[in-house]
Amino acid sequence: MLLGCPAMTATDSAGTLSWEDWCRAQDLDPAEVRLVFGRYQAYRHYYESGRHGEPLPLENWFTFYRMETASEVEQNAPTASGCSVDPNARNRGAISRPGEFFQALARLADQG
Repeated sequence: MLLGCPAMTATDSAGTLSWEDWCRAQDLDPAEVRLVFGRYQAYRHYYESGRHGEPLPLENWFTFYRMETASEVEQNAPTASGCSVDPNARNRGAISRPGEFFQALARLADQG
């Protein structure tokens, strides 16, 4: 923030928050959401390329992903890096706030 200037947030023409600002307002890391969404996109691409049938919808995939991630976190020691964009870091928002995290994923999916 510039000295003497109010903090700026990106809004669209209707005055609503950008997706990134919405995530931050929900106390979610947009980079973490993008990382998880990228995994969903890779999953969908694999299935849609004709290899194994129909992919799960985002909500069903996220339920499975969250359970798997929580299980891995319980089995592994914390990573040395606290950076959520590290692909080897444990995704904390998906586990601790699944409802809000899913909303962020769905909003991101709607943009694309």
